[in-house]
Amino acid sequence: MYRIKRKTIVRLAVDTIMTVLFFIMMAYQLTGNTVHEILGISLFALFIIHNILNLNWYKAIYKEKYTAVRVIRTAVNLLLLLSMLGMMVTALVISRTVFSFIDMIDIPFARELHFLFAYWGFILMAIHLGLHWVMIMGAARKMAKNSERTKAFAIGFRLAGIMIAVYGIYAFFKRQIGSYLILYNSYSFWDYEELAVFYFIDYLAIMGLCICITHYVIKRIQKTQKGRLESRRKQD
Repeated sequence: MYRIKRKTIVRLAVDTIMTVLFFIMMAYQLTGNTVHEILGISLFALFIIHNILNLNWYKAIYKEKYTAVRVIRTAVNLLLLLSMLGMMVTALVISRTVFSFIDMIDIPFARELHFLFAYWGFILMAIHLGLHWVMIMGAARKMAKNSERTKAFAIGFRLAGIMIAVYGIYAFFKRQIGSYLILYNSYSFWDYEELAVFYFIDYLAIMGLCICITHYVIKRIQKTQKGRLESRRKQD
């Protein structure tokens, strides 16, 4: 049986908890303000830990050669970092509970900006997961006991991924995510007659859609780059 490095397990655990917290935080009307702010602090703390665990990425940012894939990864990581920082700063300004004692400088449209950073953070986090999906799936495969189980797991996971992505397209428009990303709507509609589980299913599907698109786009780019390198070698 394959053994997974302890650091990899910690990274996966941190990323999983962050994802769960983000999901819960998106349902502000369900949790209420106090719980939302406490979860926000927890999320930001985990985000700091996530970055500490990946300090080598920052150290190598100017060292390695920039391919198309690396440009995309760097851009997504930096945009996600800005989104998280933007969420935290605006959260301090609009806080009504945990940080209400802090006399912060008033930022115009802070609530709208917090909303915008949150939705872009959600999408960018899903894209970030898609960029590292090969690593995540690799760790999952190592947990399998034999090759047959690994193969069956991979096939089942791909089929599930396709179904989730297809439903994610519907959920994206149903939940009007596009209007939130351009701040056309600055308030998330909550249907109090709908069971909360359906809300989370939709957002899980939207995340799955972003992961799926990112994973296969990166895979396609890498395949194209590999083909070009092989053709150049043949010409040489």
